[in-house]
Amino acid sequence: MEILEIAVGPLRTNCYIVVSERKNAVVIDPGFESEKIVAKAKAAGANVEYVLLTHGHYDHICAVEGVKKAFPGCKSAVMKEDLELCRNPELAFPGVTGGIEPDMLLEDGDVIKVDELSFKFMLTPGHTKGSACIICGEKMFSGDTLFSRACGRIDLYGGSAKEMRASLKKLGGLEVDYEIFPGHGVGTTLAIERYANQYLRKSMGLEVL
Repeated sequence: MEILEIAVGPLRTNCYIVVSERKNAVVIDPGFESEKIVAKAKAAGANVEYVLLTHGHYDHICAVEGVKKAFPGCKSAVMKEDLELCRNPELAFPGVTGGIEPDMLLEDGDVIKVDELSFKFMLTPGHTKGSACIICGEKMFSGDTLFSRACGRIDLYGGSAKEMRASLKKLGGLEVDYEIFPGHGVGTTLAIERYANQYLRKSMGLEVL
């Protein structure tokens, strides 16, 4: 597995290109600047088969159609709970236009396979109704659910403090020390966040250090 990272757009959304041994790939959260994402994938010799979305906010979906156009047959996938946001991004961000129609609507636990790679969607609502963490081996693409020392905002359409606490508790209880690739900012690990992330610790009933 090869993971290529590119921060795109005004919000510096982290977009990830995950490439298999046979040079087939998925693109996770192509927020903006499709030409940069496509160029990076092609420079690696990768053929993108899927666009996988951690949630439906506009800064994670704006370049979906550009990526799909560059790779015929490529399909986009998102949790079914975020279909409304994908179609109508202005629900969360008034004035924003340019929704998308995902090709695949997924449920909690669904898996998409590309060669030797398996991408499992774990529903983690709180930031949006359909926010998900995507797990591939010991890597986790956490979208805007979990960041280094922080978690996603809960004040936008579909956000919920109660659901965010439950999702963070769920992540904190996982046995694997996943390497975390977040939707914004620097990477981290689940072990580090269990120790240093006040939001994760609170959700688990632990003392905040």
